[in-house]
Parts: sequence; structure tokens; C-alpha cells
Amino acid sequence: MLKLPVYHSVISSNALVPVINDLYEIGDVLECSFYENGLNDTYLLKTSIDKYILRIYKAHWRNKHEIDFEVELLNHLNKKNIPVSAPVISKDGGYLIELEAPEGTRYAVLFTFAKGNYSDEKVSCELYGEQVAKMHLAMDDFECGQQRFTLNLDHLLKEPLQSIRKPLSHRHRQEDIVYLESLSEVLANSITEISTELDWGACHGDLHGANVHFYEDTLTHFDFDCGGFGWRAYDVSVFLWSRVRGKEREHFDNEQWTVFLDSYQKHKVLSENDLKAIPIFVAIREIWLMGLHTGNSQVWSCGWQNDHYFNTNLQFLRNWCEVHSIQ
Repeated sequence: MLKLPVYHSVISSNALVPVINDLYEIGDVLECSFYENGLNDTYLLKTSIDKYILRIYKAHWRNKHEIDFEVELLNHLNKKNIPVSAPVISKDGGYLIELEAPEGTRYAVLFTFAKGNYSDEKVSCELYGEQVAKMHLAMDDFECGQQRFTLNLDHLLKEPLQSIRKPLSHRHRQEDIVYLESLSEVLANSITEISTELDWGACHGDLHGANVHFYEDTLTHFDFDCGGFGWRAYDVSVFLWSRVRGKEREHFDNEQWTVFLDSYQKHKVLSENDLKAIPIFVAIREIWLMGLHTGNSQVWSCGWQNDHYFNTNLQFLRNWCEVHSIQ
């Protein structure tokens, strides 16, 4: 019988229970459920004391140093009283668990549970803008010696474009490849021209609004997996992108974004160049997402990345760039 390589395996929830009981002092694990298959695998733990989230990073997605960076950033924010889902320390004083899976070594981290739910109400957007600004301010003095990718033009634009080329080529969509290459050059040049004037620092990297839970008059940030040092204008642009992508151009003016941005700037003012860069970063974010999808098709499958997928995403990109005179 042939033994074939594995891209991704799902670790047994039942097998994780004794491992967690042995490693942590969090009460007895009463239930462990495979919760979500995303960029990483997420498990919901219910113990005799509380709820927790176990994230098992996919092999070849994040290395140990990159995960250590995320842990250090969260501990930094936690010490500064920024509401985050924080890493839980184990009995031996560490944060990372090493697991041997069929595809190789995988790392896991246990996090505190973010109470509440997603909300897109106006009052939630206002609170979110305020808390993102405070989070950015708290990250201004963050320093870390761990190796981590940077949210620069290579990471956000050049590398994703490489991933997108292959499926477009297979579908004989050469015109779309030419369009994306030309647009990427315009986007890169636009940011490069003002890059030295843009606010730079540690970023969450994925502030689309679903990586935060609201509970009564509080919130909790979570999922810093895409974070790193980068442009703050990019970080906040992700919220705008999440509110307008896939919509017709007449809906590009978004009230939730306006509330978020006004609230953010009451606590941290963005420069004229930062504000100018936001629409450019929205387009960059869309290309980044397409690259994320196509680059991980060996795990997530590629059947849904069909002509409809590319037509929809590219049409949004064209509409957005036309409305904002990005050409």
C-alpha cells in the first residue's frame, strides 16, 4: 500500500482532551469541539471553570518564531489593559504546544474565550473605532526580537499576485493577468510615493469586524494571526474593505465605516496621507485576499475558485479603482 503525503489533517477532539488536562490548570475539560477550519484549526473547550479557544496552526503556515511574535504582542496588549483574547500559560511556563501530525509538526496555543458576539450596529462600530485606536496607541512601543513577516508591499501585493497568476492562466484569462499586473504596479507606486509619511507600527492585520466580540458595553479583540509590523492605514482600511467589497458602486459610501473612522480619530488622528492611502489599501487588500485563497487551494480546495469567483472579485476591484481614480 502506498503511503502518500498529507497537506492537512484534522486532529481528533477526543485525543486533545487528555493533552489539555495534562498541560494546563484550567479545570477539567468537559467538552472539546472542532469549531472552525479556517487559516488554522479552531477548537472550543468547555472546562469546569470557563471556556477557552485552542488554535492549532496549520503546518507550513506559521513557524514557531512567527507564533511567538503573536504571543508576545498579545501579552503586551494584555498588560496594557487592551481587551484581547490572551494566550494561556501552561504548567511548565510556556505557551506553544508541539503536536506531531501526519503532515509534520504543528503548533497549538490556548487562548482565553472572547465573550459575546459579532455586531455591526452603529454603536458597536463606534466602540470598535475607539478601541482600535487605543490598541494602535498601545502597540506604538511594542518591540519583539522574534522573526515575523512584515505587512509591506511584497507581503500584501507581490506575493499574492504570484499565487493568482496560476489559476487565471489555467482558465485562459490572460487579460485579467495583465490587468492585475498593471494595477498592482499603480498601487505599489502610489503607496511608495507617500510611504515615508504613513504611520507605521504593529498591526492586527485583519480588522474586518468579525475578529471582535461585543458584550454589553465592552468588546474583545481576537485572531491576530495576520498581524505584524505594517502601515496603520492598511490596518484600518480592512474595516472599510469588509463593508464595501462585493457591493455596487452606489453603496461604496458606508455609514458604518464613517462612524468607525470618526470614532478612531477622536483618539488617534490619521494624517492626510494616511487618509489618502486608505482607498488604495482597500484595493490591495482585495488582491491580498485573492492570493490567500488561491495560494491555499491545496487545503481549502479550488472548485469554488471558478469564473464566477474571479468575475465577482475583479469587477469589485475595477469598480472601486474607477470610483477612486486609481489607474
